[in-house]
Amino acid sequence: MLRLARYSRRTWLRQLQANRSFATTRSQAKQATKNDDSFVEINSASEKEREDFFSYTWGSWLKNDKQEKEKRYTPFSVEGINDVVRQFRNEKDTVAPAQVKSVASLSEGKHHRIYLVQMDDQSQYILRIPYPLDLSWEARRARMQSEVATMDFMRKKWDMRIPKVVSWSPTADNPIRREYMMMEYVSATNLMSKWHPIQGSIADRAPALGVVVNLLEGILATRFNGFGSLYFTENVDAKLQDKLPYEGEEDKELVDRWRLGPSVESSFWQNGIDHEGSTDRGPWYDPHDYLVAVAKAHITAYRVLLSDPMVATSELGLFLPTWLDTYEKYAYVAPRLIPDVPADSDLLSPRLYHPDMDPTNILVKIAEAKGDATTPFTIPGTNKAYTDPYLLDWEGASIKPYFLHGAPKFINYTGYKIYKPEEVDQYDLLPDQQKQQIDYMIAATANQYSFEFLIKHHFPTLINAFSPHAKTLREPYKIATASDYKYHPLEIVDLRDSLIKLQQSKPVELKDLDQKGVFTEDDIEKHQIIAGEWDKTVHQTPFYSTKGWLPQDMFEDLVKSKELVKDANGNYVRPSADGADSKSTSE
Repeated sequence: MLRLARYSRRTWLRQLQANRSFATTRSQAKQATKNDDSFVEINSASEKEREDFFSYTWGSWLKNDKQEKEKRYTPFSVEGINDVVRQFRNEKDTVAPAQVKSVASLSEGKHHRIYLVQMDDQSQYILRIPYPLDLSWEARRARMQSEVATMDFMRKKWDMRIPKVVSWSPTADNPIRREYMMMEYVSATNLMSKWHPIQGSIADRAPALGVVVNLLEGILATRFNGFGSLYFTENVDAKLQDKLPYEGEEDKELVDRWRLGPSVESSFWQNGIDHEGSTDRGPWYDPHDYLVAVAKAHITAYRVLLSDPMVATSELGLFLPTWLDTYEKYAYVAPRLIPDVPADSDLLSPRLYHPDMDPTNILVKIAEAKGDATTPFTIPGTNKAYTDPYLLDWEGASIKPYFLHGAPKFINYTGYKIYKPEEVDQYDLLPDQQKQQIDYMIAATANQYSFEFLIKHHFPTLINAFSPHAKTLREPYKIATASDYKYHPLEIVDLRDSLIKLQQSKPVELKDLDQKGVFTEDDIEKHQIIAGEWDKTVHQTPFYSTKGWLPQDMFEDLVKSKELVKDANGNYVRPSADGADSKSTSE
């Protein structure tokens, strides 16, 4: 008999433990240390209590909160876990096979839900259920097929520490009745609990950055033969199975194990182009073709959207022609974003890109520092060091030109660079708020610089990807792949701004640019007016950088203090000075 328990998100933040769990009656005695009032028999639980176990509760969205949470509702057959475990353990002939003791919700992430499965024989597994979000079943299938193959490649080819996938299904045709991935459980410390991006000195933060770069050594070790994503050979089209993904493999067990296939990057699976054959997803064998394909995927998506009368007459429909025009200009400029270097340069080489290189995605052991190469990440002021790093969550991994990778998002800084307080006039006399802003800029500059220093040390042939020139060429691509018309239609201003700045900087790569890809003086003048409005909108929209999402405890505190109020559309906004609701986040 299953039982339901519920814990707070704050508990997870403190202890990285479950916030809800199902448990069998066989485990009641072992659960005695927990508050019995928090348990409810699942057989007698109300519909709401049953649904709560699968519902998203870790945060709220200021706009369309109900719809966003519905996309993250993940019901599945808890009882089916027993069948899955028996299958991969091959326990069908066992008299008393292991049974599930409890299933606990560990994490409600950006793209999937994480559960901890505990068996009555003390074994533990991680069960990951992807959210449907706005992805088609074809997109979800491809993303999981590629992710499992990529994890397998990194484990078998480069012996990287990655939780072993023991069972998975890219469709709902399985005992759990959902797409799922089940992995071995790794007991370790989340690196995020040790990462303090603006506290202390850069020396204090260097060991954590060193862990990230150390993981990149394995990720970047392979120079692939093309651009796309990695799959098991049987999961790609037959016409791709004769093409080796990389050269020089001598292990007979590995040479036919993986192949390059379509990219699983989100740009190629947007609404309107999410079915097979609707757009070019690769693989590609020239960086120019890859860049053009990214632009054309967006163009196709916007044309499909505009063909829908409901969309064409909506607020979004009024802005989509601007999105279409901007991406058509970007498509013309895109092939010219390749740095003027030899075609066989490491800078243009196909390298594996992990889209979520972040401390939240890394587990480490903390052990006694030995003072040698076996424990290189010694924590300053202690005799402890980070060891045995594990990298999690490979969803969306792809192979693309290295110069397009850039720094991981958690330390990527494109603002004004300040290295020390002495560079700021009268720093000591500034108000505290301005000092805090300066201190942040100093820390962010140091983080980015330290990362680039480590890249230069570990990958000397790749460091030019972080030159000012390469960053200028890369910026339109980074914005083009991140822009989201669904959250705010004016977000296209950022891409137009980056293209205009690129045009005005006149890099050698754009020397033959003609009028088709050029913004006129009139275009630029109109853009400056709209850009000012957009800048104001971003600063006035609460939590814009997280697309209106905020942690649930923070959301509840802001609503309770009336710093956020509900408007006529059911969205949450800041109250205006006169007491009336301020502009809705949906406007």
